[in-house]
Amino acid sequence: MSSFRLCLFCGLVAVAAGLMVTSFIGPWWTADITHKIIGFVAAIKIYPYGIPLTEAGSQYWAADITPFYQTVLSWIYLGVSAGLILYSTWLKGRKGSWLLGGIGLIYIAYATIAVIWVATRTGDFGISLQGYSSIVQAEGEADVYASLQFGYYLAYAVGVICVGLAIARDRITGVKR
Repeated sequence: MSSFRLCLFCGLVAVAAGLMVTSFIGPWWTADITHKIIGFVAAIKIYPYGIPLTEAGSQYWAADITPFYQTVLSWIYLGVSAGLILYSTWLKGRKGSWLLGGIGLIYIAYATIAVIWVATRTGDFGISLQGYSSIVQAEGEADVYASLQFGYYLAYAVGVICVGLAIARDRITGVKR
């Protein structure tokens, strides 16, 4: 096994861990609500760690504000996952591949469960997950434009990259089994 190939693999894994952190920082879903009479009302942003209390316009979805402890648990999950991705490069044999691929699959599941939750909650309000919706509020009718954001799609890409690196580990590093 050449040290260049091992460094290449470790670098690719480090990039995957960095992309995981990048995907977690920005919102995964946003919606702009514009009241037909008074104009712009609010922008909802849902992050992978939930809806923060500091989000502008949170009075409209106060019941969905993420409790602080859940936000902390989400960030701990991210730190542990990124750390385990990096740690997988130090494990010998199949253990490293299984750990790396497993973390990738778990992150794909995390993103999938998050979008299912968002779709369920937005459906409760009559808002589409993607695109234009018209809703009726106590103040009158409002237009909502919702969309999944780059960070959400990046989460799936990170999962696929981790699984791909796990599968190609021996080929990239030059280890013969």
